[in-house]
Amino acid sequence: MTTKRLAEYCSTLRYEDIPKPVRARAQDMIFDLIGVAIYGSTLPSSLPVLKYVESLEGRPEATVFGLTRKTTAAEAAMANGTSAHGPELDDTEHGGPIHVGTTVIPAALALAEKKHIDGTTLLAAVVAGYDVAVRCALAAQGSSRAHYRRGFHPTATCGAFAAAAASGRILGLSPDKMADAFGIAGNQAAGLLAFLNDGSWTKRFGAGRASQSGVVAASLAELGFTGPHDVLEGKNGFLQAYTDEPEASWLTRGLGEEFSVMSTGIKFHSCCRYNQSAIDCAIELRRNYHFAPEEISEVRVGVVKTAVELLSEPHDVRYNPKTVVDAQFSIPYSVGVALVRGRAFIDEYTEQSIRDPQVLSVTRRINVEHDPQLDKEYPQYWPAWVRLKLKDGRIFETSVKTCKGDAGTPLPRDELENKFVALAGRVLTDGAVQGLIASLRQLETLEDASSLFDRLQYKLERPLEPIQVTADP
Repeated sequence: MTTKRLAEYCSTLRYEDIPKPVRARAQDMIFDLIGVAIYGSTLPSSLPVLKYVESLEGRPEATVFGLTRKTTAAEAAMANGTSAHGPELDDTEHGGPIHVGTTVIPAALALAEKKHIDGTTLLAAVVAGYDVAVRCALAAQGSSRAHYRRGFHPTATCGAFAAAAASGRILGLSPDKMADAFGIAGNQAAGLLAFLNDGSWTKRFGAGRASQSGVVAASLAELGFTGPHDVLEGKNGFLQAYTDEPEASWLTRGLGEEFSVMSTGIKFHSCCRYNQSAIDCAIELRRNYHFAPEEISEVRVGVVKTAVELLSEPHDVRYNPKTVVDAQFSIPYSVGVALVRGRAFIDEYTEQSIRDPQVLSVTRRINVEHDPQLDKEYPQYWPAWVRLKLKDGRIFETSVKTCKGDAGTPLPRDELENKFVALAGRVLTDGAVQGLIASLRQLETLEDASSLFDRLQYKLERPLEPIQVTADP
């Protein structure tokens, strides 16, 4: 059966079986996700979660970014997963599409810390988790994004299975117990796209909850709790319940030969991936032609159909975002802020920035349209184009096939580390940032994951209270 085959793969995957480029990419994903999560712990959406976790006074098993004491592995995974998804800077795989690291890595780190696991086992667990996440998402979405059309968010739904895979590998589950873990995870898989309606925070929590669910599922399976061994493909299983057009063959296609972490890209802009190619275009135009925002007459943006459906409607919300989430899921705002400021990083997605009159003025001059020609290359590529007309009649345009940071155009190591410093450096002392970078560079030789976060030191340390850091203006 398909679920059992996937479970056997995850249970028996050895570090030695993973090609060196795959190992290196997995290290980059862990490195990047930790920086994003550390900064994300300061966001308003993370603070209630941190306060909730702190109130539980759980057994000190794993680090929670933003708190000065540890908690249980399951609660740490939830908190760190929620924090990691908040800035919209976590990794993205195209085919699903799905944010993998934000569910897999917090779960793997939490249990690795609890169980004193070495770095090679941690890396193998992460690789297994990525493979499960992407395969589940592809199987659920099919060729027509059917999972989306049912209103589900694949990061949250498929992420539960992925976190269970990584957690089960950390715990050393047998193939049968790994299948149990998948079955238990399937009973927890949940996550809706309803956050798009009002810009609320549930998307972020969906990632954290999936990570927590994976830890719980694997832990219960280890203790003897059972789950259906055909939960993915079987009657009344995940694919039957969550999609109208399942493609179960994706679950095991290329298993053990094609590693999904290699098809996953790292974000450079702090917003939905569907915005990012258009942002790259906007930044290129601004850099090459040196116009002032007030000179802009109109802007046309061409994107794939799914981007139009998700990020340009409803018109009132996308052109006048009420919340930061609204802005992160708005093509007009994201292109507008890139044209005005030349970037779309964390300071461009704050309560202050989304009300900037100059940015909103440019935003209102942007028209987003579906270009059917772009769909021909999607989802392998997520192309976009931007055509800008100035008030003096001049027209500038450019296009990109794939954005900076995508799997085919990965960030160089120095830029990856610069991103880490820009994020973690808002929260941790300089010494703590550099110490963490040094430790993560040596992840393959790490003997005990429990030592990874021993030297965390916050710039603003308030014992037993969430750390609050205000973004620079």
